[in-house]
Amino acid sequence: MKWPILILSLLVLLSIVACSTTPIPTPVGLTPVHPIVTAEVVETPAIEPSPIPRPTATQPSVFGEPDLRCGDGICGGPENPQNCPADCSSASSPAVLYLGIMVHLEGWSDQFNQVKFERHAQLMREYASLFETYGAKLTWESKELTDGVLAWGDNILLEMEQRGHGVGVHADIGGQQSEACAPNTARLRAEKQQLESLGVTVRHVSGIVSHCDWVVSAADAGYLFTTGTVAYAVMSLPLEDRPLEYRDCPSPAACHDTFPPDLEDRLHPWRASSGADWLTHDPDGRLVILPSSGGLSCMAEEALDQVCGEFTAEDIDAFLQEFDRAVALSQPGQVNTYYVAWSLGGVLDPTLLETWLQAISPYVASGQVEWKTLPEMYDAYVSWEQNY
Repeated sequence: MKWPILILSLLVLLSIVACSTTPIPTPVGLTPVHPIVTAEVVETPAIEPSPIPRPTATQPSVFGEPDLRCGDGICGGPENPQNCPADCSSASSPAVLYLGIMVHLEGWSDQFNQVKFERHAQLMREYASLFETYGAKLTWESKELTDGVLAWGDNILLEMEQRGHGVGVHADIGGQQSEACAPNTARLRAEKQQLESLGVTVRHVSGIVSHCDWVVSAADAGYLFTTGTVAYAVMSLPLEDRPLEYRDCPSPAACHDTFPPDLEDRLHPWRASSGADWLTHDPDGRLVILPSSGGLSCMAEEALDQVCGEFTAEDIDAFLQEFDRAVALSQPGQVNTYYVAWSLGGVLDPTLLETWLQAISPYVASGQVEWKTLPEMYDAYVSWEQNY
């Protein structure tokens, strides 16, 4: 019985030796890790994990082409201080002021008189061509001109959008405190849909401030931002929150002053959730407030608290004084906006208007100022919100 046990033990011993001397094959595609041998110790190098990829402004875009904007000196699009500090740090990105002009298309009874409508459209084309000569952009806000396009067939509003200008609604509702508030949303929605029927993109509205909750009405009607707020807008605030001088405004015409009154409070958009607290930014608010400065043809009179008159060289001087302040107050890393109003309405002297455009050109050439439509200002603000 001893011999079988002895033979079995020898076979086990031989199998152990064979296993210890046979190398383990390396899987295909992997390089074996060899220990580093030194005079003192034997070490196996640690394999560090690869860093987690972080989005940067130079990674491929969703369209498969590389986004090479990082380093162009402009903080925009997907760039932010984390993924593109070269463009988005305050030290490397000087402040830029976005400049625009809001033109109310009103007072011509376009839908009832074809001759007047055609003259109105002709003036729009002439002014647009003048602005385009200087790389400037208009934002047209239509009231009865929309009816005129539908009546007479010349789609001047779609043409303006295709030429790079902005288009929106000038609703001009809510001015009578005796009017009921409930119909406002439906009226605003109808104005939006009518303008959209011309093929125009409609995202904003002006002429809506009232004692009603104009913020909720506009948002419910599908608008994303509003322009041209004047002092009458405080009538939707609780009585105790209204500035004393505007506490009992009888109408927008009686309280048509620029509001907020301080320039530094009008240089950055904000979000509002209701008319009861529209001066307080709410990051969840559905309507963006794009605050307006004064009327271009009234700049001199507004500075002296006088009644608005004709467009003059004094208005240009008064504009430039406030404009210089707006440029100086602009902040790096912020969306800085400044625009004035004009009602067409009245015709502005094209020679004076060109003088005004020429005075702005050096600011644009220096990079301190960029012309924008009001919808482009809104887009810049939304992009800024996403990055900051």
